[in-house]
Amino acid sequence: MSTLDITCDHLVFVASGPTKLVALDATGNGQIIAFQFSGDCLTLPREGLHAYRLVAIRTASLLVFDAKALRALEQRAPVLTEILAQCSLAALQRTRANLVAMGRRSATERVASFLLSMREIEQVAQGDGRTLRLEMTRKEIADCLGLTVETVSRQFSKLRALGLIATPSRTQVCLSDPAQLAAQAGAFAPAA
Repeated sequence: MSTLDITCDHLVFVASGPTKLVALDATGNGQIIAFQFSGDCLTLPREGLHAYRLVAIRTASLLVFDAKALRALEQRAPVLTEILAQCSLAALQRTRANLVAMGRRSATERVASFLLSMREIEQVAQGDGRTLRLEMTRKEIADCLGLTVETVSRQFSKLRALGLIATPSRTQVCLSDPAQLAAQAGAFAPAA
């Protein structure tokens, strides 16, 4: 992908692959603020207090549009308005869930909430909704949740000991009891 004009907003459609949205401060330190997957739409804002970068976790295909030009195109193709509204609402819902998790929640609640949010994404994409493939590392999860990697690892161990998850491999997590995992997250119980 070529370098983007950082003086304007962009709308990005993730056609395939996992990505992470990173906010950079003036010193170049980054904070993962969201994970985006195939089918997600997001706004990549122009530089302001932070610089934002969308980084592929592994191979990803993106469609990138200048936001202003896309808004002009909406006049000729009103169906875009509905599509963009749906993408915006989904992104807003995820952002709110992340804010709640980052608020006054314990490490266990944050990790459990994260796994449930990944379940929601994967249920749309595939299978039984109980087996997740986590494309990101524990370090990336920790960065996104405002925890240390050691804390995330301890929370995975705790959830395994409680019988709520199994981890057959580094990238695979099986949710043994989604309702009890939701209780650990301080959330309403999801459908089984």
